[in-house]
Amino acid sequence: MKHNRFEKHPKKMFMIFLLGLLLFSAYGAEILLSMTTQREKISTEVRNIRLREYLPSAVKYVVPTDADMSNSDSLVKKEYRFEIDKDGYIYPSRIHDQPDLTIIFLGGSTTQCLYVDENNRFPYLVGRLLEKNGKRVNSFNSSRSGNDSMHSNNILLNKGMALSPDVAVMMHNINDLNVLLYEGSYWNRNPSRSLIVVHRPSFYNGMKDIMKAAFPRLINELAELKVRVFGGLNIDNEFSHLRGKQLTMNKHEILRQFERSLSTFIGISRSHKIMPVLMTQANRFKDKPDEVIVNGWIVPKLNSLGIGYEELKDTYDEMNNLVRRIGRINEVQVIDLAKEVPQDSAYIYDYVHFNDNGSKYVAALISSQLENSLGELK
Repeated sequence: MKHNRFEKHPKKMFMIFLLGLLLFSAYGAEILLSMTTQREKISTEVRNIRLREYLPSAVKYVVPTDADMSNSDSLVKKEYRFEIDKDGYIYPSRIHDQPDLTIIFLGGSTTQCLYVDENNRFPYLVGRLLEKNGKRVNSFNSSRSGNDSMHSNNILLNKGMALSPDVAVMMHNINDLNVLLYEGSYWNRNPSRSLIVVHRPSFYNGMKDIMKAAFPRLINELAELKVRVFGGLNIDNEFSHLRGKQLTMNKHEILRQFERSLSTFIGISRSHKIMPVLMTQANRFKDKPDEVIVNGWIVPKLNSLGIGYEELKDTYDEMNNLVRRIGRINEVQVIDLAKEVPQDSAYIYDYVHFNDNGSKYVAALISSQLENSLGELK
């Protein structure tokens, strides 16, 4: 005698039936409420301030892509270890439980130093160099590729304060230039660089979150494969909505907004008894640029948008000049890397990114100049 499923598995089938009934009832209630509350509008949109950090407690090993290598002339193609601590800072970070001095570094990919050996990244190395006189120093690297100065202000205010830092060191230029050129404002709707992120719950987004939680290694491997095949996130796809359009370099407006952001950094730091330090950005934007700059991705990309190299260099140089001027007006220390670091491949492998030699070089510069100012802290 054959038994149907209800007879063979009565409890399981009853639970399935009950779940289906509950879902049907909930859907019916939603329809009924939509008919009886027509004057009310319910929004499912969730808005959050974007904290642009790397996922905490992650470790990966990165190798420069073919695109990275073609846009550089001194980058070594090998495996680089990249670890993030539980608070979202680039490792090594919390060396001492009770430090005498705590420094937080804020910046983008030039501070991140992705393609630099772990112990040679200058934010970490500065801490070690400052310990030669017996001080215990923790130096935290809060940078992330693509971050501009407003992202760093947000990180300092909403995350960095928990460290009770004595010194905050900020280096920004090229990312601010990019976002202000492409979007016209720090307050924009760019999918990856906006200050506010909008999350709209949907079945698709819900399934993505479930997949990431259930299969984190698989999802990460698929993401790495996508980077190797199609390339990583860069200006060309981060600002893809402007593809084919001609842009205008509004230098006055770019400098105006950049000045306000730098002043915000100084104000936040001083109101929390933190010594602010500004740094100009070292670079290879020379009057007669090297071949790697002319044929790299940034100059041809801007040329396609109607921006010439001379215009780019002029605005970029004026932003570094603004950093110097803001420091002078506000009596804030400025470490002038743009002046101190030679503009060649021995230190910088493309237009602004340090190789190992360059990172060690600027670590020595920064630690030496900070050491002269540390007596003012307490």
